[in-house]
Amino acid sequence: MEMTRIARRARLLAGVTVAMMIALPVAAVAVLATGGVDSETLRATYGIRTMPDDIGTGPTFVWLWVETLRMALVLWVLWSVRRWLAACAQGAIFAADTARHVQRIGSGLLVLAAAHVIGNTVIVAALTWHNPAGQRSLAIGFGSAEVLLILAAGLMTLFGWIQSEAARLSAENEGFV
Repeated sequence: MEMTRIARRARLLAGVTVAMMIALPVAAVAVLATGGVDSETLRATYGIRTMPDDIGTGPTFVWLWVETLRMALVLWVLWSVRRWLAACAQGAIFAADTARHVQRIGSGLLVLAAAHVIGNTVIVAALTWHNPAGQRSLAIGFGSAEVLLILAAGLMTLFGWIQSEAARLSAENEGFV
C-alpha cells in the first residue's frame, strides 16, 4: 500500500475518531437531560433485582462519578488513537513517538477493562446500599467485554512494541544511508 493511501485512510479514521469523541459525551448528556436514566434502567443495566425506586443523592452521585471516569478513560483512549492516526497521516509510521501512542492505547484499554470490573462492582454496591439488610448486593463480574478489552490491550501493546522495533530499525537504516 503506498504512502498516500495510508495517509488518506489515517486522516479519514482520525476524523471518525474525533466525531466519536464528540458524539459520545453529547449522547450521554442528552440521555441524562431527557430523563433516559431511571431506576428501572439502572436495574436492567446492572442486573440488580432489588433496588429502591428512589435511590437517593449519594448512590446517584457514585453512579455518575464512576460512569464519568469510565467515559474519560474511553475519551483518553480515543484521543491516543487520534494522535496515532494523525502521526500516520503525516508519514511518521516508523517513528518512536508513533509507537508510544500505540503502547498508550494498549495501556488505556487495559485500565478500561479494570475500570469496567471495578466500576460495576462499586455501582451495584452503591445502588443497593439503601436496601434492607440482607438485600444489598456486591457483584463482581468478568465477561466477554472485559476479555475482549484485555485481548485488545495485549494486541495493541504488542503492536506498539513491534512498531517501536521497526522505528529503531528504520532509524538505524537511515544512519547507514
